Parts: sequence; C-alpha cells; structure tokens
Amino acid sequence: MRSSITIARSAAKATRPRLNLISSPARRLAIAAPLQPHNALLPPPPAPRKGAYSAIDCAMGTDLHLVSAPPAEDASLFEYTSGRWLYNETQQLKQRYTPFDVPAMHAKIAEVCGADVVSWNKKEGVFNKTFMTTLSNGRQVAVRVKNPIAGPVHYTTASEVATMDFCRRILNMPVPKILDWSSHAEGNGIGCEYIIMENARGVQLSTIWHSLDAGKRKNVLNSLIATEQRLLNANFAQYGGLYYKQDVHPSLRAPTLFADRGRETSDTSEFCIGPVANRTYWEEERTSMNLDRGPWPNCEAYFDSIAAREEAWIAEYAKPHIHDDPFRAITAPQSPDEHIAVLKQFRAVAPHLVPREADSKVLNSVLWHPDLNLGNIFVDPAGDHHITSIIDWQGCWAGPAYLQMSVPSFVECHNVSVPSGLEMPRLPDDLHEMSLRTQNVVVKNHKAVMLQKLYEIKQLFAYSIDHRDLRATPVTMAGRTWKDGILPLRLALLNVAANWPKLADPQDPVPCPLRFTRGDVQGLMQERERYVEWHGFLEYLRNAFGVRLYGWVDPRATTGRRSSSRASKSSSTVRLSARWSAPRRAVLGGRSMIRCSECAHDGARRGRRSRAKGSLG
Repeated sequence: MRSSITIARSAAKATRPRLNLISSPARRLAIAAPLQPHNALLPPPPAPRKGAYSAIDCAMGTDLHLVSAPPAEDASLFEYTSGRWLYNETQQLKQRYTPFDVPAMHAKIAEVCGADVVSWNKKEGVFNKTFMTTLSNGRQVAVRVKNPIAGPVHYTTASEVATMDFCRRILNMPVPKILDWSSHAEGNGIGCEYIIMENARGVQLSTIWHSLDAGKRKNVLNSLIATEQRLLNANFAQYGGLYYKQDVHPSLRAPTLFADRGRETSDTSEFCIGPVANRTYWEEERTSMNLDRGPWPNCEAYFDSIAAREEAWIAEYAKPHIHDDPFRAITAPQSPDEHIAVLKQFRAVAPHLVPREADSKVLNSVLWHPDLNLGNIFVDPAGDHHITSIIDWQGCWAGPAYLQMSVPSFVECHNVSVPSGLEMPRLPDDLHEMSLRTQNVVVKNHKAVMLQKLYEIKQLFAYSIDHRDLRATPVTMAGRTWKDGILPLRLALLNVAANWPKLADPQDPVPCPLRFTRGDVQGLMQERERYVEWHGFLEYLRNAFGVRLYGWVDPRATTGRRSSSRASKSSSTVRLSARWSAPRRAVLGGRSMIRCSECAHDGARRGRRSRAKGSLG
C-alpha cells in the first residue's frame, strides 16, 4: 500500500489538521482528528504491492499481452515472456516458470469438453498463465496454470476452485463454471496444477470503460453493488479460506460453515472454512514453518497470527540487507530484535483495535474479491451493461467485513479530494470563471468523485466504523515490517497511543500499554521525513524510466532502459535531489501533495508518459 498525505491548517483550527490519506490497494481514507502536531503525520508509504500502479493492470495484470502459443516443444510456453526485469531477473523468471506435458493437457481438455484443441493463446499475469483455448466444435474454454509465485501448492488452486463454485452455485453470482481441475501436480499426468473453466461471458470492462458516459458507468457500478451484496449475505462461522471438505484435513476445518447453522443445506455441506492460501503466510521459508494459518474464531486470533508469523520468521530466517529491490523505501538497517520488539508492541494493543461494535455486521466473516480491476469484470456490451462475469478469485478468503470491503480500484479517485461520510461533492462556485479547459477537468473530476461516493454510500457506509484508519493501519503494517522497515508500524502505533481514548472501551477503560517519550516522537518524525522524501525520489525514477513492480519493463524497451540507467547513474542523484526539495517542504507542512504514480485521469498519465520519454531521450 502506498500513501499520500496532505496537511492543510487553518488559523482558526491550528491543532485540527485535515488529513487526506490516499492509499492503495482500493482504499481512500479521509479523517479529521484532533491530532497534536507531534503525531499529525500518519505512517509513510510502504513499497508498492501487486496492483499498486494503474499501468500494471495493462502490463502485468489479468488483462495482459496475448501471445500465440508456440509449439509444444518450445520451452517459452512455460516461461514468462511478456516482460523483462532490470534486476533479479533470473529469480523473477524462475518464480514464473511452470512446465507441463502439453499433449497430456490437450488430451485432458478433449476428454472434459468432448472436442479436440484447435488453437490456444497464452495470456500472462504476474501469478498465472491462462491459455484461451478454441475447440474443434467452436467452443472456447480457459485453462489456468498457476506460477510458483502465486501461493502454496494445493491450497491456492483448491481454494480458488471452491470459492468460484460456491459463488456460482450457492450465491448465484456470474462466475465461470469450473469444468475440471487438479491441485496436485504430481500424479495427475500433466505435471502442474490447473483449472479448466468456461470462458467468461460478455466483454472485458477494460475495453469499453473509458468510452462509457457517466450514466452507463453508474449502471455498471449498480450492477457490481448488487452482485457484491450476495457476498455480504453469506456470513461464515470463522475467518479463513473456503474449500471443499475433502481438500482440507479435518483438524484444519472450522466446525461449521456459517455463523447461522440454520443456513447450512445439503448443497453447502461439501464446503468448509480452512487455512488461508494468502501468500503472506506461505512466502519464502514460511511455507515449511508450523504457523497458525487459520481458521480463526475472531479478530484477536487473526491479529495474533500475523505477529506470531512474522516474529517466528524474523527470529529464524531474517538476514541483514535482504532488501534486494532498489525501489523499496527502507530506512536505516534494523536488527531482528528491533522488529520483534515492535511486533510485541503491536500484540499489546491488538485486542483494542477490534471494533467495539461486537454485535454489528462489521465483524462478519465475508468473502470479498481481492483484485476487482477492469480486467476482471465482464459486462453485457449492449443494454444496461450489467455484469456478466467476474474472474480471478485467486487469494480470496473469508475475513472481517470492515477490513475486507473497499472501493474498487477502477472507481477510486487518487488525485482529487473526496468528501468523507455522507457529504456529497459539489462543483466550485467560481466554475464559470475558469477557462474552458479547466472547467472540463473540474467537471470530469467531479463525475469521477460522484461515482466513488455512489459506491461508498450504497455499499460501504453500512459497514463503516469509528476511527477505521487508527484500527486498520497497524494490522496492515504488522505483516510487512521486514519488507518495508519498522517505521510504518512504529508510526501507526504512535498514532494509536496518541488517540488511545478513542479506541479504549469506555465501559472498561485501560491505560495504553505503549509509551513514547518526546525524544522518541521527534526521532520518529525525522525518520518519517527522510522516508517520504526517499520514497518520492524512487517514485520519480519509476516514472522516468518506465519501471514497474519489481523492476519490470516492457521487453521492447529493455535495452534502451538499461542503457539509460547506466548513463544516468552518475548524474541522477544530483539532478533529482533538487527536484525533491519541494516534497520535503510539503512533508514539513506545505500544502503540496506527494503523489503516488497512480492517477485516476488520462491527462496525468499522458504527462507521466511524456516525462518518461523525455528522460529516456
């Protein structure tokens, strides 16, 4: 998640700064809290994660390069061929290499579908390869093969299949039908995990969204809201991944499926809640560690598992200087003991981060699509553009509703202010005095904000909680300290301590277990200033050289960018240090915003592309 913070102070309310926190994935939080000057700055932006850039949806997401499949003996069929990496390329390619027996796969498809394979095209994503297959009877199906980086063996595929089947059959959602699948690469005769499914009906929303007017976009959003309501109607007994019972050992199953046992029927009896297949619980050495991966009966148990997971991995496996991604904004070197100490502080306050609305639906265990971008939604191209299919359910799990629910990435506005609560956006009174070009931009932004507010009010408002950012941010940061440094979590805990009365139960008040001296606070704020400035510098480099997640670049431009990187190495620091003096002033209280590379509007994207082109010569 990346964050941008704007601080605007007025003479009348010098101690009530308004903080607009813009964050990804799919969250925009706006809070107006009586914060003291020392804790007015929220945690800095960690390094980007999957889906952090809008450009990645085109370059590395579900809607990817379509490549004609090579002959069966061509190894490139199993390799990632739609991009290159400027660093760590061998490791990145290894994580995306999945060999399998092509004739055996074709035979399986023919057996399942009753027709021979005529052609198939490879469609690549970060975590999977999908082969769009045409059969001799004219039918088309999709064959999905996961890459090693996607997640744990067996659980990733088994949970995705069960989730899609549950959504389609039990919740009557528009999800492709699974025709055949295997979560065991060894012994299935093909040599890899796979899913054969019906092709998604309709047209991909990414192909028409930018041509739709405001009314048609509203229709799409209303259809999405109605579809997601079906997810919210299923309240599970515990938090965890959804599976068929036969795919999870009895000791790892929740005793019941739904919180209300009366909802269970013969159709739902084959499903269960089991461990999560979330990559954070399985990456690197964690895959072989004895960790609590769920299911969890409550939020407290889930929060505790995050801290325990990271403490155990850091104590046994963490090594200095593991941050081999030069685009990660890491602070000064920190020892494992420092990380574990901060995680223990998180454990101390974690029970108080749970919303007090214990009888409220905000704590319901609900499924929620993990990556609802334009490439994963299909709509009817005619009529009201209602949703006809939703794909890519990999990584979906049943979690606390207030943590799960968020604004879809294609609706979220990133470069304009969005009113909080039920307040609706208004056009400025002096709109008629602006130039025609400025008016067009303002009106376009207004329509975008109205669309986000429509979603927030219709879908999210009923699940809103008091001080959501204070409660949710430490949970997010606790699982990423070794990747992003401990500063984000420390600042989140500082904010918790400064606002403890808002979190503590008034019926049973307890003192805050955290203590920060004046020197601690001053040191943290100085670290934050450096952290944000460095993050901004790296953000500029990403845009200037067209570098995406983990150093990914378009293969057609790899040679030029490597040359540009070498040519710029000696001069970039001097040239860019001056450029980032303005963001430094903004951190200290100016009105400028240090923006993320993601932007909701085409004009800003064009500006970034032109700057990148100029930098590359």
